[in-house]
Amino acid sequence: MTLNFKASDVTDGGMHTFEVGERKVLVTRDGDDFHAFDAICPHAGANLGDGVRCGSRIVCPWHHATFHAGDGSLIEPPALEGLKQYRVQRDGDGLSVDLDDVVPPERPAPSHQDHHTVIIGGGASGFMAAQTLRDGGYEGKITMLTAENRAPYDRTALSKAYLSGKKPADKLPLGGADWAQENKIDLREGVKVTKLDRDTRAVHLDGSDSLGFDAVIVATGATPHTLKVPGAELDGQYPLRSFRDAQALRDAAQGKHIVIIGSSFIGLEAASSLVEGAASVTVIGQDAEVLSRALTPKVGRAIRKLHEDNGVKFHLDAEVTAIEGSAKAEAVRLKSGESVKADLVLLGIGVKPNSDLLSALANEKGAVPVDAELRAAPKVYAVGDIALSLTVLGEMRVEHWRVALQEGMTAAQSILKSSDLEPMNRRVPFFWTQQYGKSLRYVGHAENLDDTHLWGNPDELKFIEFAFKDGQAVAASGMGMDKDLAAFEELLLLGRAPGAGKLERGIQSGRAAEINLNTTAPPPKKWRVVGARRASKPWK
Repeated sequence: MTLNFKASDVTDGGMHTFEVGERKVLVTRDGDDFHAFDAICPHAGANLGDGVRCGSRIVCPWHHATFHAGDGSLIEPPALEGLKQYRVQRDGDGLSVDLDDVVPPERPAPSHQDHHTVIIGGGASGFMAAQTLRDGGYEGKITMLTAENRAPYDRTALSKAYLSGKKPADKLPLGGADWAQENKIDLREGVKVTKLDRDTRAVHLDGSDSLGFDAVIVATGATPHTLKVPGAELDGQYPLRSFRDAQALRDAAQGKHIVIIGSSFIGLEAASSLVEGAASVTVIGQDAEVLSRALTPKVGRAIRKLHEDNGVKFHLDAEVTAIEGSAKAEAVRLKSGESVKADLVLLGIGVKPNSDLLSALANEKGAVPVDAELRAAPKVYAVGDIALSLTVLGEMRVEHWRVALQEGMTAAQSILKSSDLEPMNRRVPFFWTQQYGKSLRYVGHAENLDDTHLWGNPDELKFIEFAFKDGQAVAASGMGMDKDLAAFEELLLLGRAPGAGKLERGIQSGRAAEINLNTTAPPPKKWRVVGARRASKPWK
């Protein structure tokens, strides 16, 4: 199949999606240079043409995976691979793309042949670190040690598609069922690491075994909090962290009265996934509204109504004082004196970082401070839930999937000494949640919600809510306005996020995606942004 188009069909510095039969082709243009790619994001299938182009960056509208506009290479997860590229032929003003003429990705020069990297942990960060090493030409030995008896898998699906029965277990592995073998990863499952000796560069395993390393990446994740109330020892209470947790919960939940303790993301995702097959689902939250740390009450009420319309009940501003029952949980007692019937209880009350191996480096909250390349100490990297890492917006510990993937990528690029290295202080935090087929997305980070501004209508599930610090936008959450939210992330990245006054003066929704990213002042040299499309109405 062949795509034929004219140069004038694609704006200079922009991009355009063409349909060729049932396929979609994305074409980018920079002057007389045209590049063509598969237009479907390899992460979740979004049309990249509906996203944002900022200079050399193509940003997916759904989950903000980012690709290079010149060669399709991966810049930002959650995609795990770059775009398929097609060769573009030109004859005068006419151009053509033969979809059978694929441009093979450029392979980096091999390196680190006598090097050994040990990765402790098989979650998102560990997986991405190993994948990035191999993609970057690393030919040394990679050993991955994971306490679970499974290869790395998509943990985000546990509370969503897997728990609802829409995604089977065999679709969960990251990189496919044979990823470790295909990438020459020495994957050791069900392994407990007892000590990390930084002085001798050795990892000690349960028993007498030990492994020497040239670099070690600690990606040990976190452990869910448990209740500390009478009855906390009763059966019928479930965390939701691992595949085994999700499998046990899904098997036990059908037709049951389910009580979820915790009104944040995990609790609400589980409620959305379980309510259809349950006798009832009740969410108990200690705050006055759901998702109160990320959303204002007005937006939180809209999310809660979405759940209530689907049959979920809520007890908010509530405190659990006991789990009642004989051998197993039968009810949850509240401080108000009310008792809520429960055949099973799901705990979604936060996690504690598993930083024991680096306890000498951890702070009082168990987080391990790292530099912008995730180094906690010489040759020692800490990534994922344990890392207190830099971002564009400052230092923070983030427990979300995309950030974990970013950290694994950056640590690997640091080991490789890669020219593509993007330190974490040049990356923006982003996460999403999906409930009843609706996606809420959150860009940036706000310490509080004392100063906010709302575009759109939360009751229609079409809005962006901005949060400010010292008058500048530092975070935004939204639904149904994907392109605008992707553009806002790029503005945060460039250090050009709009101030409160600009947003509150009534800039209409839909304009964020057309922001002029080529202001008269050039972006800082550390940002590799060129040729951004000019907009008709830049920020003033």
